[in-house]
Amino acid sequence: MSVAHSYPCGDLNVRAANAETVEFFAASGCRRYAELGVYQGDTALAIATSLGGEGELHLFDFEDRVELVANRLREAGHDNVFAHPNTRRLMDSYNWSLMRLLAEYREPFFDYVFVDGAHTWAHDALAFCLADRLLLPGGYLDFDDYRWTLRDSPSMNPEAFPEVEELYTDDQIDAAQVALIVDLLVKPDPRYEEIVPNKIFRKGAG
Repeated sequence: MSVAHSYPCGDLNVRAANAETVEFFAASGCRRYAELGVYQGDTALAIATSLGGEGELHLFDFEDRVELVANRLREAGHDNVFAHPNTRRLMDSYNWSLMRLLAEYREPFFDYVFVDGAHTWAHDALAFCLADRLLLPGGYLDFDDYRWTLRDSPSMNPEAFPEVEELYTDDQIDAAQVALIVDLLVKPDPRYEEIVPNKIFRKGAG
């Protein structure tokens, strides 16, 4: 079974770069950036421009999307781009790619991780745990769409995508699942300091 619709790209004007993320990143001094869920690459391109050839950008998404975005950035003159593709098979996701990096490096690697992928507990609760292992002390975790729900999504609500009712319960369809991750996993963790409400968190040394 394909999960081609399980990353809700296109719902919230993602054609424009995420200005808050880009502005914060530019001021942060971070140089090793990961983006989970790239859609058409507007945010990634803005981040690459901010880096100005320094550092690294690591892109995680479906293989067709991530290769297109990586090529877009390279054609724009950015050679510091690394693609981490996954298939559209039901049990595959960017979490498998994150696991591969964790297995390779066995220590923190990124200083900024932007989570803008599936927006579901099933995907992104684990993504938080893996990103935490890969995030350097002093680095930032950035979550998009705190209040997003499957029910309110133009592309993922049951009328637009009836299969969603086979994949999720009504409770899951109505829940703000990014908020659950932020409120239940990130905020209670004493190592994380909330920098931008419900969005950007700095990892401490503890």
